[in-house]
Amino acid sequence: MAPSFLLALPFLLFQASLVSAVPSVTTIQVGQGNCAGFPNSYKNSGNDADAFVFHPDQADNPRINGLQTGIVGTSLVVYESNTTASAIFCCWRSAVKDAFFTQDLLLSPSPGDKELRYLTDGVKPETYAHEINGVRQDGIFLGISNVTTWAFRRTQAHPEYYQIRLAPGSGEPLYEGEFKGFLKVLPP
Repeated sequence: MAPSFLLALPFLLFQASLVSAVPSVTTIQVGQGNCAGFPNSYKNSGNDADAFVFHPDQADNPRINGLQTGIVGTSLVVYESNTTASAIFCCWRSAVKDAFFTQDLLLSPSPGDKELRYLTDGVKPETYAHEINGVRQDGIFLGISNVTTWAFRRTQAHPEYYQIRLAPGSGEPLYEGEFKGFLKVLPP
């Protein structure tokens, strides 16, 4: 006869899957829309910051926390494996750029497209601090218009990486297989 805790295990696993790892946070913009909130920013100029990377953090699927990010095609993605180095970004004149200062990383202005990608026109990402119950949390997070929660999903067509998009509002559903988390901004 199986111990009683084994009989309860499926129920406990189901309950655990309903719990979100993404905490409810208060966002506080850092840098007021310029580069001052990014790591390695120049103290005398809020319009420039040297190298930084993005890593998933506090995701509902903790397996991706800390994984490397990079660009596939023109979109920011999370690599399934840490064998690929993170893409390096910098900030110049209040815009997130690739390491060569040639392309801007922006959120598409199209309502249905919430991915960060290399574009010539779009919404600039911003830096935020998080507070929980009035206590400032460690780190700087990427967001737009006070939203710092991102949605991640792996597609059948590309299982080697996770797509990233700004998480939908409270009335909008996630896509099938999608989960939420934050994008932390760190020095490389």
